[in-house]
Amino acid sequence: MSQNEETVIISKEMLSKLPGVGDEEVSAEERELAKQVGHAFFTSLGSTPNTQNGQEEEEARIHGSVGKYRVFSHRMPADQLPHKIDGSPETESKLNSLLNQKDLEHSMVVACAASVSAKFNDSEAVLADKPLFDGERVVYFLSGGGFASSDTALSKWYYLRMSKELGMRVFVSRYSVIPEHVFPRALHDVYTSYCHLIQKSGFHAQNIALVANSAGCNLALGTLQLARMQGYSLPGCCVLISPLLDLTMSRGSWKRNHDRCVLPLVPVSQENSLARVYYGPAPAAAGFSDDDEFLRQISHPLVSPLFCDPAGLPPMQIQVGGDEVLLDEATEFAHRLQRENGSAELVVYPQQNHYT
Repeated sequence: MSQNEETVIISKEMLSKLPGVGDEEVSAEERELAKQVGHAFFTSLGSTPNTQNGQEEEEARIHGSVGKYRVFSHRMPADQLPHKIDGSPETESKLNSLLNQKDLEHSMVVACAASVSAKFNDSEAVLADKPLFDGERVVYFLSGGGFASSDTALSKWYYLRMSKELGMRVFVSRYSVIPEHVFPRALHDVYTSYCHLIQKSGFHAQNIALVANSAGCNLALGTLQLARMQGYSLPGCCVLISPLLDLTMSRGSWKRNHDRCVLPLVPVSQENSLARVYYGPAPAAAGFSDDDEFLRQISHPLVSPLFCDPAGLPPMQIQVGGDEVLLDEATEFAHRLQRENGSAELVVYPQQNHYT
């Protein structure tokens, strides 16, 4: 095994220590604590260092597995990376400057629940990034976390549980995160990992289910747009859970639900807003104030996919809680998909918070 790969066992003991995991009900006190933690996390985005990858060594020592995963790296040849971007010249310039960085490395995870591994006699083949058989169906999962985390202990529980429930292997993008990496690095990582699956690994696009939550949904829709621009095949279906689709925060539920939601209302005009930390500096443009120019640039569909053209997107299910600040953008996008494609399902969970 190369130095940039690792195999890790996830234990029942570790999973049992995750707060809230497996709880049938959440008390009012727990909801309030979750809101306080969420608000503190997002309001400190600009100064919070990334610590998402610090737990693997400890997890590897724990015996008694419920599943396992392998972390691996890959690179995408330059001729297979995005070569045209519809719309904003500023967005195109940001992406082109990234593509000029030669030989970028991308990191992924292949995860397999113990019950799935047992079907293949617990062979190490389940941790390969190749189909186990012709027509194998897999999940490509993008974790949320405000673009500040992409593979945490909680997300490991999430995708191993997903593997168990679906009886499928799960591939996960360990995309680069803020504040160290601003747009479009995370989108670039997620997109090139999807290309790796369909071009290098040999999975058929129609056999891939794209699943994402929160900020991961933003990257999922960005990936679908980039693949569509380049003429690549799209996944067979897509599930978006509590999707963050509009970084302009322009829809009414941001104000209507902010007292109940774990996500805070930090105006886009503030330097520590999620939009400014994620997008990074906005190039000046003649005739616009700084705030107006920033709003114009983050309205690009690759940044705020609420505004993307839904034509040709795969069948989609969108899940959102009734108490979320993201309720309106999720609802609006689902209705646009239904009008355009007729292949979208919206599931609203009354009085539920951000992907609870």
